[in-house]
Amino acid sequence: MGAQCSHTISPAYPDFREYTRSGDDGDDRNRWLLDEGVPGVEDGTWSCPHEVVPGHDKCPFHLPVADRPPELDVTAEFLHRIEASQEIDSRTAKRRKLQFIDATFESFDIAGETLDPGTNYGINLAHATLAGVDLTDTRVHQQIRFSHATFEGASRFRNAQFSGFVGMRDAEFRGPARFRGATFERPVNIKHGTFHDDVYFWYTVFGRHANFRDVDFQGYAYFRGVDFNNYVRFSQAQFHDEAFFKLGEFGDDADFINAQFDGPHSFIDAEFERTTDFSGVTTSGPMDLSGATLETLEMTPDKIESDTQYVDLSGSLIEAGELGQPDQGAILYDAHKATLGDVAVTTPRDEPVIEHIRMVSTNFDGFEFESDDMDPQAAGWRIHTVFDPSLLPGDKEETPSPAALRETYLKAKNGAKQVGNTASAGHFYYREMTYRRKHLGNLVRSGQGDGIRTGLAWMRNLTLNLVTGYGEYPLRVIGTSMGAVIGFAALYDIIGATETSLAESILFSFQSFITFIVGSPPQGTTQAVAVISSLEGFVGAFFIALFVYAFTRRLDR
Repeated sequence: MGAQCSHTISPAYPDFREYTRSGDDGDDRNRWLLDEGVPGVEDGTWSCPHEVVPGHDKCPFHLPVADRPPELDVTAEFLHRIEASQEIDSRTAKRRKLQFIDATFESFDIAGETLDPGTNYGINLAHATLAGVDLTDTRVHQQIRFSHATFEGASRFRNAQFSGFVGMRDAEFRGPARFRGATFERPVNIKHGTFHDDVYFWYTVFGRHANFRDVDFQGYAYFRGVDFNNYVRFSQAQFHDEAFFKLGEFGDDADFINAQFDGPHSFIDAEFERTTDFSGVTTSGPMDLSGATLETLEMTPDKIESDTQYVDLSGSLIEAGELGQPDQGAILYDAHKATLGDVAVTTPRDEPVIEHIRMVSTNFDGFEFESDDMDPQAAGWRIHTVFDPSLLPGDKEETPSPAALRETYLKAKNGAKQVGNTASAGHFYYREMTYRRKHLGNLVRSGQGDGIRTGLAWMRNLTLNLVTGYGEYPLRVIGTSMGAVIGFAALYDIIGATETSLAESILFSFQSFITFIVGSPPQGTTQAVAVISSLEGFVGAFFIALFVYAFTRRLDR
């Protein structure tokens, strides 16, 4: 056996990193540290266990690059040491031989290799500097640690498979990092890591929990089609460019608490099976959750960098949760064709937020319309209007068609009925019938309707509105009845006997209108007056029935 490498390292860990926190790695020990629990560490200093390169005082991994012989292949030495460790019986000695702490690799290309040291203690590359990293199709059967490592240039992990724990806490990626198709069967910890360039987790599979807490994404963060089968933490993460999570599958809780989004952040068609928490986030770009499925969404931003922000929820399914407003600024939630369950729309300020959520063709399944913060009455029960239409994308800026609005209020009415809110249901029914009339009018004007039948339907709708307010306003029946009484009185005055006064005509008209009061026609009236009186009695009975219907309907509300 040759002489032992003279290389040592005494890392100084900053206090603000919460190194005393346990549980991130699925273990109570702070295993990312070089402390006394790591073999080879004495008084805070780790010493290298590997043999020196002949003629030098350091091993292949710590020998300065300029001093390395041309024939020395450090990556090949790395693979050889891992294979040779299988022949070591002592567990401590084997663990020591798998330590490549603070090593320097000019080209860490182990594509297609299988790393299996045959021990529960994994490969330790903490504080290493690795350039030309390529783990394409690599299989790592034991845990591997890159804590505080530096990845120079592009790093490739395409289709790599990690069967053990992967630790990249405080790792620094100075070039693009690509993890397309990689599989992590055990927990992954990239907490406090930094990606200086774009990072691609394209169709990556995380079998256990993944920790991206306080990770600094300075470039494009691409998580398309990623499977998070266990909980994932992005709390306090900083996304300085676009964050893209389209088609992601979150099988457990997704934690984005206090995250920072400086650019657009998209979760299009993603599936969140449990709680998705965006509490305390800071944003300055639009958010897209269109088509997403969320069991519970907690959206309570801390602040937004601009005065307003747009959040696209169109086509999404939100079973429960909260859509909140920041302390300063305003967010517009677009729930076009979304399905809202037990979702609360809230604000910390003393003002209604009904115009901060756009509801067009929205489905409701347990949604409460009336609350202290929501208050649709403040907007005249127009749930499709918004406080700033300019925030909407170009294809949504125009006012929805009457057909779309009729559908909107039909669904709102049914949703209000589902939760027993009959008062709101009545207001939405009125809006539904109003936009139905406008839709019928458009069909008549454009010639697209069913001719006379469409015109008659429009007339019936208009009459029902004028007379009863679609059954929601019984006072309109009284007003219309008074108008009918006066109208018939005028008719009596015109065609009746000349000696009949207008006051007598009004009295006779009122008596005829209320059919259960029998009145005698004034002397000298004609047969025509008697016929019209009978007609008025029929009309009066009809109006009384309408009043009873509208009044009873209103009481039921």
